[in-house]
Amino acid sequence: MGIRVIRGQVIGKFLEDWSIGLNTDESIRVYEASMNFFDTNVWFGPWPFAPLPRNGAADIEQRLSRFGISEALVSPFETVFQVDPMPGNRALLKTLQKRKGLRPLPVMNPGTAAWEDHLDELSDDPEVTGVRLLPAYHGYRLNSVAVRRLVERLALKKLRLVITARLVDERHEHPAISIKPVSVKQLAGFVERNPKSSPLIQGLGVHELGELAKASGHFSTDTSFAEWEDTLKVLKGFLPVSRILYGSLSPLQVTRAQVDKVRLSSLSARQRDAVACGNAIRYFGV
Repeated sequence: MGIRVIRGQVIGKFLEDWSIGLNTDESIRVYEASMNFFDTNVWFGPWPFAPLPRNGAADIEQRLSRFGISEALVSPFETVFQVDPMPGNRALLKTLQKRKGLRPLPVMNPGTAAWEDHLDELSDDPEVTGVRLLPAYHGYRLNSVAVRRLVERLALKKLRLVITARLVDERHEHPAISIKPVSVKQLAGFVERNPKSSPLIQGLGVHELGELAKASGHFSTDTSFAEWEDTLKVLKGFLPVSRILYGSLSPLQVTRAQVDKVRLSSLSARQRDAVACGNAIRYFGV
């Protein structure tokens, strides 16, 4: 059985060679890329619905370096289906302590009673520059009181907020579960209510981003689920290039395809470099 890819996401029996580094001799060849990338959307550890061997820190470094990705923000898969994300966050922070190119992006769940203690613990780590929310997986809405309080606390701690709208195309979720992505309406309401939060919203398609861009609030986005012919040119039609950050959603998405969205874009070299690396450096202040 071969590999079947829909919207850049691997759903076949074997995971994509370039991203995981398995199955063919081609996987060990270095991909020739003249650009430097800062990946804002990388995940660590096992995923329960796909075989992801060799997804430890060293494996991530090796995989990303093949494509010119020198730095990445990494979140732990372990936190996605656990109400309390801290065991996974603590394991991630410990694992990445001596990994200069891999920066932790821990997951917060404001639906838990201890989320404020969790935030205090995470913010004590100097490597933490932001936190990730998974509303669709942790079962809360962005208009909740806890989320509002979290946004206020993040501003005081000068930490960035990353909101994951989806991790997997909902048409291809495991048949035993049904997880709907965070709606554009809910996201638009959030950015309008919190105009200074300027979240990085990941996991939206081109049409969804076009709708969200009509909201009065300010947000940035990544490239992980935005796919069209000359994707960056399309996104530039309704978002400033400065608000588009490279994000691969590795290893769930095809790393090479994600890199090529930027590398092969018709945008100017300066604009491609901004999306690939510069925008993320400025956004996270690293």
